[in-house]
Amino acid sequence: MQISKKEKETITKALSYWENSGLIEAQKASELDKSIKIKAFNWQSLAYYSFLFAVVSLLIAVISIFADKALLDLIDSLISTSYITKSITFLALSALFFWFDYRYNLKKIRKKYSKEVFAFLGCIFLAISTGFISFIFGMGENPGVFILGLALLYFILAVFRNKELLWLFGITALVIAFGAITHNLGKDNYLFIGMNFPLRFTIFGALILLATYLIKNFQKLKPFVEPTYWSGLIIFFMSLWFLTIFGNYNSYEKWLEIRQYYLWWYSLLLLLASFGAIIIGIKKEDTLLKNIGISFIFLNLYTRYFEYFWDELHKALFFGIIAVTFWLIGKKAEKIWDREGK
Repeated sequence: MQISKKEKETITKALSYWENSGLIEAQKASELDKSIKIKAFNWQSLAYYSFLFAVVSLLIAVISIFADKALLDLIDSLISTSYITKSITFLALSALFFWFDYRYNLKKIRKKYSKEVFAFLGCIFLAISTGFISFIFGMGENPGVFILGLALLYFILAVFRNKELLWLFGITALVIAFGAITHNLGKDNYLFIGMNFPLRFTIFGALILLATYLIKNFQKLKPFVEPTYWSGLIIFFMSLWFLTIFGNYNSYEKWLEIRQYYLWWYSLLLLLASFGAIIIGIKKEDTLLKNIGISFIFLNLYTRYFEYFWDELHKALFFGIIAVTFWLIGKKAEKIWDREGK
């Protein structure tokens, strides 16, 4: 049996505890320990993250194309056909690659990540086709409704094919659709129900986290709980962090007129949310939640330093204060840990 070094340490500790408690004999514990081998290198993780970065990079590239009207016009001039022809062409290409994905996945091979390329290309061509359909209806400047329909289609395909990648495309499209629709509804003052982009995406992230707990109740949606969960966490915390910088202002000019310390309570909210994430993550042994909480505590502190103390307070003193603060927190946590271990 081959496992990671961290997993080996955990199992070794468990065997040692069982041996000392008399639950298993020393010889049996030694045999079990020797039967475990440490993986030389976690190639699966490297493959996963490599393909993940490739997917994200290509997705950003496609979004950048749609965000650049001049580039779209250039592509349009190079392909001198009607929007109907273009949309049908890319829709056909999308269907073709989804069919390739279906056929390829029937084969019993272990290429877990590279075989997803067909589904990925199918999603991309489907998005391009949707873009051209929005032009047909004269809604190129406001494609939010079409992107929302695209998101729903991705979700349906994800459930039908039981694919996490398609679900992530659905969440991405849903995020873009939410931004586009709310932006259009609040076009006059860039606020939607009194909320700017960071504030409404903070609430949107919280709703996605809520959806994580709701979809657990549906058997067919259980494979998508994890991607929904970490997507919601990232959207919520990133939006809340932006809120600590920009506040709930709807124009750059108004934002320049205020002092950053006016937004202190947003920073406090992020700090409380981060500490809450760490505490819940430790209690539930949720490594992702705990790491996000830790990351955003430091991101919050670094941001506040650049805003409040860059000119007034020496860097060594600022981070010295932070070091002492966390040392005191660590000492308190250590005492609690010692009491629980007795």
